[in-house]
Amino acid sequence: MDALRLARAVLVAACAGAAAFAGAQDYPREPVRLIVPYPPGGSTDVIARLYAEGLGKELGQPIVVDNRPGASTNIGSEAVARAKPDGYTVLFGGGGPTLNSVFGPKPSFDPMTGLDAVSMIARVPFMVAANPRVPFGNVREMVSTVRAAPGKYSISSAQLNVYVELMKERAGTDILHVPYKGGAQAATDAVAGQVDMVYALVPVLLPQVQSGKLKAIGVSSARRLTAVLPDVSTFAEAGVDYDIGTWYALQVPPGTPAPVVERLARATRAIVAQPAFVERLTAIGAEAVASTPAEMRRQMQQQQAVWTRLAKAVPSLVIAEPTR
Repeated sequence: MDALRLARAVLVAACAGAAAFAGAQDYPREPVRLIVPYPPGGSTDVIARLYAEGLGKELGQPIVVDNRPGASTNIGSEAVARAKPDGYTVLFGGGGPTLNSVFGPKPSFDPMTGLDAVSMIARVPFMVAANPRVPFGNVREMVSTVRAAPGKYSISSAQLNVYVELMKERAGTDILHVPYKGGAQAATDAVAGQVDMVYALVPVLLPQVQSGKLKAIGVSSARRLTAVLPDVSTFAEAGVDYDIGTWYALQVPPGTPAPVVERLARATRAIVAQPAFVERLTAIGAEAVASTPAEMRRQMQQQQAVWTRLAKAVPSLVIAEPTR
């Protein structure tokens, strides 16, 4: 009898596995929900919706964009980590959980294993822009001026403390960081001269720079953004090792069938290679970039190592977790 029950259990499991494989082979058969752990309307949401539009065309199914902001991207990311691994709930994610695992608020899952990587989608560098009246116009001049007057100059950001502190450490500068709740007010006060500089993603500050309300000091990309800011230097040009940005990628719940992951990866590579997608990202100061899952995991590991070293150097950046 035990042998009969075991045989039945094996048969049921085999049938279930075959059904799941068959379902994966003809994926997708219904709309796919793309969770975006950021609020609607921002530069991240713009890129996510551009990607969703392309993904819908590639998969032949509607893509429902579901904005789930909160807890520094943890809420949306955790929703996908807990979702059924069938490819119908996917994440337009980024480095938030990796950063949070070091500085807090800590996510409820390990960013390295709690989500499966599919492919990178885009990378967006940061920019330092300044009130037009400040006495420097590029990274090299900023570094020398600030070093000569420690603590005199200020920089605002929308709670990008970790990125600003890393910049200060790499540049060897003492700049007063003034965190704001939102990027709009952080930029507005730099325009008004309440703070000397502002730090934000390039798409956030590009309109104020192009209108002359702010002057671009430098970008955190490896190369100049020749399409939109050809005359703006990188930190590397000034001898500062600061090639960093926010990246966006497609991730799925762990255990998602390999045929589904490969279907999503092929679709993503096709989207990222489309000239229209590349041009629209380039126009806002972002870069379209695809990757293999292994390449994406390596980038996450490298970034986690950077954050871990910074947390040891500046322990005040770590958010104290509440006692239970």
